[in-house]
Amino acid sequence: MAERTLDILIKANRQAAGGRFAVAGTEFALQPLMPSIDRPTGPALAAAPVWQLATAQSRLNPWDACHALLADGLGVAGGNVAIAEPDLEQSWLWTTPNRQAMGIAAVCDPAPPNSDVYAVGNTNLWFVDESHSQLEEASSQVAAPNPGTSPRRVVRIAHLDTGYDPNHATKPRFLNTALARNFVDADRPNDATDQPTALLNPMFGHGTGTLSILAGNNIDGESFGAAGNFDIVPIRVANWVVLFKNSAIARALDYVHSLCASEDTRVHVVTMSMGGIASAAWADAVNALYERGVFVVTAAGNNFGNLPTRFIVYPARFNRVIAACGVMADGRPYADLPIRKMAGCYGPSAKDPTSMGAYTPNVPWAKFGCPNTVDMDGGGTSAATPQVAAAAALWIQKNKAALEAYGEDWMRVEATRQALLNNAAPPAASQMGRVGRGVLRSNEALAMAPPAQAALRKTPADSASFPILRVLTGLGLAAAPPERQNMFELEALQISQQSHDVERLLDEYDALGPDAGPAATIKAQRIAEALLDHPTISSALKQRLRQATPRPVKVEAPAKADPDAAPPTDMPPPSNRAVAPELPVPPVRRLWVYARDPLLNTDMNYFDLNEVELCVPWENDLKAGPVGEYLEVVDIDPPGGRAYVPVDLNHPSLLAQSGYRPTEGNPQFHQQMVYAVAMKTIGHFEQALGRVALWAPRFASLNGKRTSRFVRRLRIYPHALREANAYYSPEKCALLFGYFRASGSSVGNLPGGLVFNCLSHDIVAHETTHALLDGLHPRYKVPSGLDMLAFHEAFADIVALFQHFTIPTVLNAAIREARGDMNLSERLAGLAVQFGDAIGAHGALRSAIGRPPKADEYKTTTEPHARGALLVAAVFAAFRRVYERRTRDLVRLATGGTGVLAAGDIPNDLANRLAKEAASVADSILGICIRALDYCPPIDLTFGEYLRALITADRELVPDDADGYRVAFIASFRERGIFPPGVQNLSVDTLTWQRPDVAPDALAAIKAAKSVRWRRNSDRDDVFRDWNQAAARLYIDVLDKPETPDAFFAALGLVRANAPGQPLRQVMIDGKKGKVSRIEIGSVRPAWRVAPNGDILSDIIVEMTQRWKPDDGGGKSFRGGCTIICDLDSGDVRYVIRKRVGNTIRTNEELGFRGALAEAGDHGAGYFDDAKGGEPFAMMHRGL
Repeated sequence: MAERTLDILIKANRQAAGGRFAVAGTEFALQPLMPSIDRPTGPALAAAPVWQLATAQSRLNPWDACHALLADGLGVAGGNVAIAEPDLEQSWLWTTPNRQAMGIAAVCDPAPPNSDVYAVGNTNLWFVDESHSQLEEASSQVAAPNPGTSPRRVVRIAHLDTGYDPNHATKPRFLNTALARNFVDADRPNDATDQPTALLNPMFGHGTGTLSILAGNNIDGESFGAAGNFDIVPIRVANWVVLFKNSAIARALDYVHSLCASEDTRVHVVTMSMGGIASAAWADAVNALYERGVFVVTAAGNNFGNLPTRFIVYPARFNRVIAACGVMADGRPYADLPIRKMAGCYGPSAKDPTSMGAYTPNVPWAKFGCPNTVDMDGGGTSAATPQVAAAAALWIQKNKAALEAYGEDWMRVEATRQALLNNAAPPAASQMGRVGRGVLRSNEALAMAPPAQAALRKTPADSASFPILRVLTGLGLAAAPPERQNMFELEALQISQQSHDVERLLDEYDALGPDAGPAATIKAQRIAEALLDHPTISSALKQRLRQATPRPVKVEAPAKADPDAAPPTDMPPPSNRAVAPELPVPPVRRLWVYARDPLLNTDMNYFDLNEVELCVPWENDLKAGPVGEYLEVVDIDPPGGRAYVPVDLNHPSLLAQSGYRPTEGNPQFHQQMVYAVAMKTIGHFEQALGRVALWAPRFASLNGKRTSRFVRRLRIYPHALREANAYYSPEKCALLFGYFRASGSSVGNLPGGLVFNCLSHDIVAHETTHALLDGLHPRYKVPSGLDMLAFHEAFADIVALFQHFTIPTVLNAAIREARGDMNLSERLAGLAVQFGDAIGAHGALRSAIGRPPKADEYKTTTEPHARGALLVAAVFAAFRRVYERRTRDLVRLATGGTGVLAAGDIPNDLANRLAKEAASVADSILGICIRALDYCPPIDLTFGEYLRALITADRELVPDDADGYRVAFIASFRERGIFPPGVQNLSVDTLTWQRPDVAPDALAAIKAAKSVRWRRNSDRDDVFRDWNQAAARLYIDVLDKPETPDAFFAALGLVRANAPGQPLRQVMIDGKKGKVSRIEIGSVRPAWRVAPNGDILSDIIVEMTQRWKPDDGGGKSFRGGCTIICDLDSGDVRYVIRKRVGNTIRTNEELGFRGALAEAGDHGAGYFDDAKGGEPFAMMHRGL
């Protein structure tokens, strides 16, 4: 494991402050973390431990380092450690897919409210009116002096977030920039402005949005933030809201504490619209602010489908902090929504007394970077938090004199909390448990006078504890010293917040009650087991928990001896009874092919490398043609009126010499070439997908019912056309290759000479890929958008390109020419060299590689081949990045560490090693690209969604991305402006498809669909039949079952259809009337994949689609659908990748695209299902 920066928060004796120490050979440097909170105010406190930040470069597991610190101390006198925790870099969900998409597009048009599932208010400022938070009227009742002239008399609010946009019209009137602080950017500690941190700012101004809700200046004559008359202190704690460190939050809270030392700067309210995993340092900071009389409110947190957690996050979970939950405009709780919609967190029940609801989503939200734009779809508990803070500030300002008369500072906090919580609207039945004490009512709170001092009760101090760990002490777990117990509890608490399974078990444990007896004991043991299974658990906690989770021991009786068994023989049988051993079946068949095409045989630099032997799967019953299990080569030449003798690759003479040597003049070699390259392509698909390959079925009408028929072989016609073309024919289930005469301007070819497309390695692989992709995703021929029009071509080029790269001898010469630099050799990247030269297009066909990327290239490129070339270039750039990373050490060794190769040819050994590494990386990239097809939606794929599929497919099989494949893909797509829709940032975690909100057993019928015949060596006809039988069982057990809830169909993005034989069902989707067809199950297919560590992943992939025919759509139909990925053994649904049927935005975009395509009339008509002639690829390939 490579070294990385390791930051740890340590609470240790003061003697070690500012020093250095070592743990397990790693040296740490210390610096104070919270100097104001830890400042001693008496002799007793002078000896108390203080918080410090320790930093080092280390390979240690963060929690293991923390436990080692507790055991070893700091290596200085008195340097005992009270507690240590990792300084986590945390993520925060806050935005909707619509806002994310608009942010990526840098659009300054105001976003409208989102009415899909969410409620929409009657006006833009609905959330502050009398029927909701009442903040508009409450703010008009409270007068506040000018903070600039009367700093001691006005309430001061600290706003902890990503900062603010200094140019936005909603910037608060009284923004106190003199007190501003920045705990993110070391080069500007007193500047809290928000600034883009990348070409596209991934956080899109979260702080600007929440600040506008809190205290935004009036815009267009409308009042905005209710706390606009108060002093606002901006504090920047995150460079974008989805990425912040625990230490930044702790330092910010400590800074607030330091401001309370003077009445001129005292802070009365802290608002923070973020949070995450628990921190003991945060607990101490919250306690210190409570004691100084500072009211703190933070966001309850957000989730999708209650994942990763539905429980309130920290610091909102602390009881001395008010948690802001969400309520929608119509009173429904902002919770428990479908997985595609962001929802707020709530619970556990112990937190309800110090939680309350405020209004979200669809509230005004100032848009960062757009000075006069206010979106109307602001959401998340991020939007609810500043409303609670504003209400608290108004009440404190009105009652400031009375509050300052209290004997102790903490009483001001309790009085304010009572005003808000006791006067909140009690939860309705639908809100119980989702909004804590109730929903914000500012007027009612404002009417309450401060309670008498005797009526106030101090809330116990907060801690980051995990009480269930103490329960385990009664299960055989020995008591630990207090300091170590605190650290075990903190680590377990952090794990629980990252594990849906642990939180579910905790919820079930709490529901059992105090008198559960043995049931509680069993549940506690399961909690311990779930903690043990978490990948981040430290060795110390793992060792401790194992004491409470004894593993069952299986005891078996010894086998009894068989008295009738024959005694073992001492001698081998006589030689006259010997049996000849069965001859082994060859694992592969070796066949000669052109590595590129015949043109390179006339190049002095490459002629000896252009002929290679391919190893293809051995087929026992291969017949002349060749005709095998997958392919049937039919060599008739209709233009020439000829038929050529089929090659017999089992002839002893050909077996002995790997078939015919490459030549343009022998039709039998042409047959051999297309067979070998096509079989190699099939092998790559089967290896990556973990199952046998199936071609697209034929459809026929039987007794009036449309049925699918198994297609065993793809036919290949090497000489089918006399034209510059080659294409896959779905109608014929065949590949048709043309031949033609080279143009008179040809340089490499003989002008006027014959050029055979079937002899281009890349073209054969390209067309075979079209056929394989059509068998996997038949709807990808339908051009629902620019990306779908381009994807078939782009993906076929990717497979052709990287299959070519998996041959080390092909790479060797190119690497020598490029001197190791993959980006310098045009020979390496080009496709179909001879074909391009023969038609007069000098250089390689469709080579977009080597061109410098442009950030707006994806947005501005609309021609299908050019758009597809962007995807090819992005994947190639990812390959290059990984290759360079993998070979960096080889270059360092070869250059003595300088990285600069000596003039002249690179050493032979180095070239061979570089070629081997390049081939290995190419093989991995190719496998990821093919495997990603199982993680794509069945229709309307975009390039951004394909990126998510790439990331998910690779992460599923290889969790540890040591060589950075996933990062390389993200960077390469990003630099060309290719971004996935509906994601919050470009981190690997975010781009990985998320788990669905489908119950684990909701698709149990899929598990029943598995068959022992579904293996790599299964008969493909049997596989096809099992596929259809599994689909039939799904109809019976799930789709046509009346008991299946509507919510199930909604989770898949589909609509319950009428029973078989009935008319299309009339429904309303997104406010539009229309009809939906029956759901079509496109495929039910298995996948067995072996990870590099030997683990076997067994999945079932189900694809469903459904047609939507809107009444106002002019008779046109549009499809929606989903891909469901389930664990084959457990039936657990891991992913639902969907395109919701009837989605208005997508329907309108597709309708507009179809119209534009029809007007253009050049590329798209052949791609539609009703295309004349049924040959969608023929026109796309003609003359290209």
